[in-house]
Amino acid sequence: MMFKTNNPTKIFLIFLVMSFFGRDAYSQSLEAQFIGNEAFRITDGKTFLMTDFPYKSGAYNYMKYEFDFSSTTGTVLSLITHRHDDHFAPVLFANQAWYILGPAEVTVGLPQSRLLPFSEKVTFEPLTIWPKKSTHGNTEHYSYLVDWSGRKLFFTGDTEDLVVLKDLPELDALFITPWFYRKAKLNDALPESKKVIIYHHMEKDIVPECPGCIIPVQNDYIEID
Repeated sequence: MMFKTNNPTKIFLIFLVMSFFGRDAYSQSLEAQFIGNEAFRITDGKTFLMTDFPYKSGAYNYMKYEFDFSSTTGTVLSLITHRHDDHFAPVLFANQAWYILGPAEVTVGLPQSRLLPFSEKVTFEPLTIWPKKSTHGNTEHYSYLVDWSGRKLFFTGDTEDLVVLKDLPELDALFITPWFYRKAKLNDALPESKKVIIYHHMEKDIVPECPGCIIPVQNDYIEID
């Protein structure tokens, strides 16, 4: 269908309508609130992803936190890398109506109705998640690649296993510990990412040779376009 008009107002209105309906369906930004350690509350306004949370506040002398659990309602997924107390507290999780995806060491004993089946690829609401088995001490540990309506996020967890950084797509956000960042930088193994977000750092931690990295303080909000 073709149309012609010389009316500037009509042209402007047509442009607005076409821009609205032609807009990428995934244009809504993600908002990531830093809680502490490797815990983020990430949302598109409808779905919530809680990374390595809830954890035991102050465990192993890492970050203490205060969090209003009642502020996070609706569809919530807790994504857990491993069982250590500074990453997951089953008692705190039991008090929430959240779903969970994590290693068997984490989910054992939790209600089956709230567990996402662990597989090579997991789908939850607008999220597609690829768990990547990785190493960390004597624990069962997974890093995660998350595709959130076209945005690609990667959470390393506590691993220093360079293999998990191979063959990743270009990322919108890489969540990585300061020690793993240094190792990956030294080995020229960092994946391409629009944002590099340091987590599990100490308060006022300085990460050398990390220009442009985001090193959040607790309760900071980060926008992921």
